[in-house]
Amino acid sequence: MTSRREAPAGMRRAAARTELVAVPMGEGTARVGGATVTWRDGRVGCDCPMGDAPTCLHRLVARGDERARDLGGRAGPTEPPPAMVFPEPSKAEPLSAEDVARFAPLLSEVDTLVAELVTLGLRRAARVSGDRVRELSARAAAMRPRARGPRDAGLGRLARSLDRLAALLPGLDGPDAGAAEADALRELAVTRNLGRALRANMGALPLEDIAGASQRAYVEVPPIEVQGLGLEAWVAAGGVAGVTAYVAVLGEDRVLTRTLLTKGKPARPADPRTWAEGLAAGPAFARSGLTMRDFARGRFTLSGARIALSHGRLSGSRATSVALRPALPWGDARLALHVLAGPEDAARLGRSLDFDALGRPPRSSPIVLLPVQGLSPSDFDHATQQLSIRMRIGAGVELRTSLSFREERALLFDNLEVLSRAARPPRFLCVRLAREGGSLVIEPITAMLADGSTIDLTLDVVDPALEVTR
Repeated sequence: MTSRREAPAGMRRAAARTELVAVPMGEGTARVGGATVTWRDGRVGCDCPMGDAPTCLHRLVARGDERARDLGGRAGPTEPPPAMVFPEPSKAEPLSAEDVARFAPLLSEVDTLVAELVTLGLRRAARVSGDRVRELSARAAAMRPRARGPRDAGLGRLARSLDRLAALLPGLDGPDAGAAEADALRELAVTRNLGRALRANMGALPLEDIAGASQRAYVEVPPIEVQGLGLEAWVAAGGVAGVTAYVAVLGEDRVLTRTLLTKGKPARPADPRTWAEGLAAGPAFARSGLTMRDFARGRFTLSGARIALSHGRLSGSRATSVALRPALPWGDARLALHVLAGPEDAARLGRSLDFDALGRPPRSSPIVLLPVQGLSPSDFDHATQQLSIRMRIGAGVELRTSLSFREERALLFDNLEVLSRAARPPRFLCVRLAREGGSLVIEPITAMLADGSTIDLTLDVVDPALEVTR
């Protein structure tokens, strides 16, 4: 690279005025704006479009802060690069008296509805209360922020809780009534607690805890490096379906998500292959050319990324630029915070699985990697419609999980049946952790096979040739 002294005067002046800073990313690497600058054997390289030129703005900024030099008498102090940390979430603040009075009539009706559902019982009340729940949800969603008021002065979280409750009530008459009733009771508790919190909020809660999601809920973060963990096709209560990519933030125990939804309800929700493949091939970010499947499997540096801090969701904003990096091996030390390999990891990760009284999602998705040393053949109980499987993840460490059958899980169950009888177990499983009835539930999402290939268990079909008789 041309030295700073030999660089064109115009480029040196541009480097003196730019707001770009060099953010260290590791030994011999720095991030400058949307480019990565590297030092190798005394040479400085850059992956920007001017990387083949003798010099570029990014290399000038990385080699020495030009703003500290006397260029035309405008020298100034050098500022350290910003720390690569996520912003703090909103602080606690009281709900205004005006909003308390505005919300009071609706909250009274919600309290009455909750009392009826508890008194009559969910199954009896569900036959007559479904329309009322949907009507209250619509009214809560219509209470937008008042003029000159903050975004947080709405009832978005309450509206979403009522929406989920309305979607769950019809399932009480279905084949999986027990699970539907447990989910409905959980959502009913969240609805009740939200109403109480809104009435009593004297500054103990951040207003975002009752707010609806909007673009303003997303904040831009410094450049981050992520590695894809897995891709999942899912169907939620009410028929909403989508595909979600899970990525680990390197250097932090945080997992972020990027989701694409179907337009309307899919015609065949029980067969994800009929609708999920199109979403998996869809763009992870506007103008990036990166598909969801590629994002879930590679390693990238994201600049200009916007994240909803309350639940770790990535925006698909066109302002996000993506730079491809060599993928890390799954056993790399930089992924250690995302691996469940022993009791200490289980205790650390288990704290994020507790029930939240206000229905707040965890700030990081409960997605981890399991280093698999062996799988027992799966066992499907036709009476309880549950699939049980045991996973050995270390010397003397074995995990057992049971998954309840649902139509949209048919492909997952078929794939697990084959994997559990394969001659060689997968090297790693990307799984979701959850608590149900006091038990730990482990739901596999993606398998990293011994031959280096990756299979998304809710979208792909495991080759039956892997299966052997045990």
